[in-house]
Amino acid sequence: MSEAQLLETVSPTAEAAVLGACLLATPAYDPVADAARILADGDWSAPANELVWATITRLHGASRPTGLPMVEAELRRTGDLERAGGVVRLSQLASGACGPGEVGYYADLVHGYAALRRFQAALTRAVQASQLTAPTDVLDAIRAHQAELDVLALGDGKTDAHYGRLGDELDEHLRTLETPIEAAAVTGLVDLDHVVKLRSGNVVVVAGRPGMGKSALTLGVALANAASGRPTLVHSMEMGKPEVLNRVLAARARVGLHHLMDGGPANDDGDWTRMVQVLPELSALPLWMDYAARLTLSRVRHRIKALTRETGHPPLVIIDYLQLMDTDQLNNRQSPYERVSEISRELKVIAEETSAVIICCAQLNRGSEHREGKRPAVSDLRDSGQIEQDASVIILLHREDYYEPASEHAGEVDLIVGKNRNGVTTTVTVAHQLHFARIRDMAREDG
Repeated sequence: MSEAQLLETVSPTAEAAVLGACLLATPAYDPVADAARILADGDWSAPANELVWATITRLHGASRPTGLPMVEAELRRTGDLERAGGVVRLSQLASGACGPGEVGYYADLVHGYAALRRFQAALTRAVQASQLTAPTDVLDAIRAHQAELDVLALGDGKTDAHYGRLGDELDEHLRTLETPIEAAAVTGLVDLDHVVKLRSGNVVVVAGRPGMGKSALTLGVALANAASGRPTLVHSMEMGKPEVLNRVLAARARVGLHHLMDGGPANDDGDWTRMVQVLPELSALPLWMDYAARLTLSRVRHRIKALTRETGHPPLVIIDYLQLMDTDQLNNRQSPYERVSEISRELKVIAEETSAVIICCAQLNRGSEHREGKRPAVSDLRDSGQIEQDASVIILLHREDYYEPASEHAGEVDLIVGKNRNGVTTTVTVAHQLHFARIRDMAREDG
């Protein structure tokens, strides 16, 4: 099958999949926003499909349903039903709808084939122009064609929102400064929240050698953020469901983690009483868990978008841990450096696209263990320097009592803020209670 034949076959099928999904939208399932973030004007191969899409987006923009009955009624009202193919065509579109999680994929296909059509048209015009160009005007013809290709390379104007004169933005920016900027998420640690303000689109890396308390810290952040009413998502690849749930119960009910790991008689009546008391609070938290051992970038993006649709707010996302993630590439010849670099870059893109805050645990190499005092540095991040470049904040964990149990700083964890794009770099000292699988503020006393 030629490229032209493939274009004529696949593009309409993808368009029907997207439009059909939008025609089956319900209050609980709204694919229009996902498709609209990808599609641009003129992406549809058929005028009838363009008309249906314009009607859907107009209804969606007015906060009205976009299901088949409402779209049909709107097309009748405007006198465009027949131009859109009639009721039969709308029913055919609905029958060709893709699944709930596939709208983004098919919208990307529609946009991609539209870009291919524009590219082919530009090449055709270039060939036609070359046949009419005088030998003395060849360079001008090439420059004209190059200018057209440059416009296409910008993505059909979809990058315009990211481009403009500095002065055009200043007045609006000053108006935004009149309102205090609230953090998009909280850590639950007072001193750390004072130093690091978690903003929408941030990627935060929490790094340390094994045993420093990375999982205890980030799981505590997840619980604190969810307790504040903000949606929270935890991807746990290193620990399975029983281990995570034991840590949650230990932290919230103040039950020894080793008791929970042993089970049975190891838990006394007091332990059971405290666990039962915290169940209602834990059950009500807007906290979602994903225990999949294999985590890809597309899975992270899908989970964030689904939770944003469900809750109306981008979630705080915890990934434990970054070096265990997989890319979406089928190429299994990537080196660890290439794989981690790609994951780091894409997580930054996902955070910015979705306005989520993403916190990743990361392992450090052994560099700190050969250093006096064994304090870690940002340069100890394992596998890729790209992590340091992409992260908005890097927090390094250091426990002196891990190396010297009799240290006068036993029970303390230094949170070394080694990078802070929007604030100062400093060290915040907190207390660890790893027998309860938790990390707390130093001054906090709650039994």
